[in-house]
Amino acid sequence: MPADNADTDTLDEPALMKVVGGDRKLANELAQLFLDDLDNRVAEITAAVEARQVDSLRAAAHALRGSAGSLRAGNVRDASGALESIASSASLEGAMHALNVLDLALATLRPRLAKMTGRI
Repeated sequence: MPADNADTDTLDEPALMKVVGGDRKLANELAQLFLDDLDNRVAEITAAVEARQVDSLRAAAHALRGSAGSLRAGNVRDASGALESIASSASLEGAMHALNVLDLALATLRPRLAKMTGRI
C-alpha cells in the first residue's frame, strides 16, 4: 500500500532508506542527530526572526533546510527554505507566518522521528 502524500511530505522513510542503502540503524542515527540539534536550531531561527537579524536567520534556516532535506522531511525542508528565502529578501515580511508554518511541520515530524528512534 503506497504511503499517503501527507505522510511522505512529513518524512519520506522509503526515500531515506534509499539514501542510507537500506541501513535502518544509520537512518535511526540520522534521525537522532536531527532531533538532538533541532531545539537549538529552532531557537536560533526564532531569535533571528524576533530580532530581525537576516544573516542569522538565513544561516540557521539554511542549515535546517539541509538537515531536513537529507532526512527526507519535505515539509520541514520547505518551511525552512521559505524562511531562508524571506531572509534573503532582507525585508522579513512574512517571517512570523513562515515560522508558524515551520512549527506546524515540526509538530508533525517530531513524533515520527521519536518513534523511529525508539524515544516513545
